[in-house]
Amino acid sequence: MIRATTGGVLKSYKTSLMSSFIRLNSARATVLTQRNFNSFAEDPAAASQSYQLHRTFQRLDSQVTISNATVRKFSTAYSAVDSVVSMVDNKKGDSSWSSVLNSITDSIGAGRTSLGQELKQLSESIVQTMNGQYGNVFTFAGSDGLNVPFTWEGEGDQRQLCYRGVPVDVCIPEPIYADPDDPTSAVTNQDEIDAAKAQLEKLNYLSSEKRFVDVGFGLKEDANGKLIESSAFNDSLPGINILGYGTDADGDPKNIASLVYRMGTILSRCDEDSGEWQSKEDQEEFQRLAEKFTDPAAQVKKSHAEMTTKVSFLNNNHEQLLSTADTVKEQLHDIERCEMGEAITSFIYAQYCYNAALKMGNSILSDSLMDYLN
Repeated sequence: MIRATTGGVLKSYKTSLMSSFIRLNSARATVLTQRNFNSFAEDPAAASQSYQLHRTFQRLDSQVTISNATVRKFSTAYSAVDSVVSMVDNKKGDSSWSSVLNSITDSIGAGRTSLGQELKQLSESIVQTMNGQYGNVFTFAGSDGLNVPFTWEGEGDQRQLCYRGVPVDVCIPEPIYADPDDPTSAVTNQDEIDAAKAQLEKLNYLSSEKRFVDVGFGLKEDANGKLIESSAFNDSLPGINILGYGTDADGDPKNIASLVYRMGTILSRCDEDSGEWQSKEDQEEFQRLAEKFTDPAAQVKKSHAEMTTKVSFLNNNHEQLLSTADTVKEQLHDIERCEMGEAITSFIYAQYCYNAALKMGNSILSDSLMDYLN
């Protein structure tokens, strides 16, 4: 016959009571935190899945933030270029450019001088629009968003437009030989030629600037550690790619703002009363520039069309990112979040068991004590 001693009964009872207490605390924690598990040991499989999903969501959250900023930046840029297109569209009767062709003929007369001021103001408006900001960053400054991209330097006929400090109308001069009849003789203006080439090279560099951001493609690198450009998005917007830079074979500006300003300067020199050209050379130059206006205007429209495509792509991509992030959130919810109805039921049952164990303790302690006294 095995006799149940007080120590044995109490030890067994305390073990059972502690188990009930642990289950009660666990059920209470589940209700309070609304989580299926609060440590890796509680559910290793679910915890591993949760860890991977949290990593994915953190990456997605960063991509969504960057994507949102990029969408807004390009939407701002699109609006700016759209304004420039409206200014230079020669098919619109109310555009500033619509009167330029009239100035070639004599029908405009004395209005040439005022039109000259209008064209100068048009060039100013184009530059001001392209100097717009998104937040504290200049939209069309390429990779240097902290400094104004376009600035004017000089006055009057010597005034020139610069992009990040470099004149946009760079023209490499023809070499001047010490002996005009001997092309092998020393070049007397070599320093001037080298300086112009250096400026043009810098403009070429600035026009090709890139700044890659992760809008959901992952920023992958190849075996040599070089970024795979297809895995990122280039959000750099060099303004000179839109307005143009350099000069043509005649030494005329390719930049539309410079071209318009130059035409305005020529018209401003006309006689205020009669509108007569200051010289035959001015008339011929103005007509030549007016005929060339189509090319830079077309470049602006082309940039506008390209930006339309990019804005559409960014918007669609952003919506996809948001949808993916919502899916990951739902997966995390399914893994981590408990069913509150079941959790409350389990908590009430655990509390009932614990209270019952406490009441049972009174009986156990009473019987064991009387048994000991007897």
